[in-house]
Amino acid sequence: MADAILFRPKFLDYTIKPFPIPWGLLYIGSSLVNAGYSVKIIDELAHPQWQDLFLEELKHRPMFVGVSSMTGKQIQYGLAFSAFVKKHSQLPLVWGGVHPSLFPEQTLKNENIDFVAKSESEATIIEFMNYLEGNQTIDSVKSMGFKHRDKIYINEDRPYADLDQLPRLQYSLIDIDRYTGKRFGSQRSFELCTSRGCPHHCGFCYNMTQYNGTWRSMSIDRIFENLYELIDRYKIDGLTWREDNFFVSRERVREIAERMMREKIDLKWHADCRIDYVDNYDDSYVELLKRSGCHTLTLGVESGSDSILKHINKNITRDQVLRVRDKLSKHGIYQNYHFMLGFPSESVEDVNETIGLIYELMRNNRYFGEICGPSLYTPYPGTTLFAESLQKGFHPSETLEGWIDMDWHSLRLPWFSGKRSQVIEDIAWNIMGMGQKNMRTYFKMKFYLLAKFNLHIRCFEKKIYPLFKKFQDSMAGITRTQ
Repeated sequence: MADAILFRPKFLDYTIKPFPIPWGLLYIGSSLVNAGYSVKIIDELAHPQWQDLFLEELKHRPMFVGVSSMTGKQIQYGLAFSAFVKKHSQLPLVWGGVHPSLFPEQTLKNENIDFVAKSESEATIIEFMNYLEGNQTIDSVKSMGFKHRDKIYINEDRPYADLDQLPRLQYSLIDIDRYTGKRFGSQRSFELCTSRGCPHHCGFCYNMTQYNGTWRSMSIDRIFENLYELIDRYKIDGLTWREDNFFVSRERVREIAERMMREKIDLKWHADCRIDYVDNYDDSYVELLKRSGCHTLTLGVESGSDSILKHINKNITRDQVLRVRDKLSKHGIYQNYHFMLGFPSESVEDVNETIGLIYELMRNNRYFGEICGPSLYTPYPGTTLFAESLQKGFHPSETLEGWIDMDWHSLRLPWFSGKRSQVIEDIAWNIMGMGQKNMRTYFKMKFYLLAKFNLHIRCFEKKIYPLFKKFQDSMAGITRTQ
């Protein structure tokens, strides 16, 4: 029996394992449980046949249904779920997550969506339950959007949460075994969020709109309370620090690393980090990270072109990227590199420089991990590149459905001709293909031809990749049952 059903739509047409953790719903669900409510989380990635599961929960008369969505494909599957909810019930339907927070009015125009919970919603959802129980008016629920007599209303924003005051996460709301796996040198890796926000101003990032350039952290003691629970209760031996910017405070990370060593916590860990941070770290600091268990760092590079890096306000250079590669390799730390393509002012020469830098990062690098992405640029309101995108002919969708194709796998931008758009999508898919173990050698060969000889080969594989993944997953399932 659940008072609330929380749904995460899938955001890919194929399966990735271990499943990404539905952090937003886990925080919301934990807040509800702490307040005495029961919760059912349905993750479409883990439960592709969710219809029967939802109908079974519906028998117990929940109070509301929630959906979390980013921009892109997740909207499509979230809307399909929402239509199913309304077909079988009259339950209030709340949408939250990044996209509804950016476009609350537009989201509420959809006939199946009744409410929007903006930004951080741990406190908002409790006040919403008070409203459903008749103890509070809807216009007093901060950060909530709603409809009344064909008009849309957006309430005032709620202050950001003190992370130490949030309730302990209720990991029992998910099947944690389905979200752990072999990663970054460990057998049973999980994730932990210890901070929110980022103080930097990258031109493509929604963080400025979502958090206004702020950054907050849990206290060190609270971090280790959470860490010990994962180790003692769930037997993890690996960890990803899953946050926007783990390394904002050098001293905070130093304290975490030194305490892990002092308390003999034997974990392989991974985190995202900025290039300029690592470039400024001395050898003793990098060695401390390594000795505390740092296995891999994922570094946001985005482009191999210095002019583009300056334009998007990354505040790094190509030379810094190569210095960081050498510094981390010297200390035996693996590196993942994140890239993007499709910026408004990006030229063919800029794209070629990105390809060349990726090749340099991979070449003769024993500690090269993988290329993340490249993501394809999406214009988000509130970012510095958004105004330029409008000048270049981008017309933001006026409907929620219109954002479905605007994700990091598809290029639907006016500054690219049909042929140029196809070339960039093919390059992106070829690079992403190098991250697939069973096809890595094949895609590396194609990338080598591209990087060394500018030989572009159409990436027909993206059309068959979902079918390949389904076959791969079905074979893995057969193997597990034998």
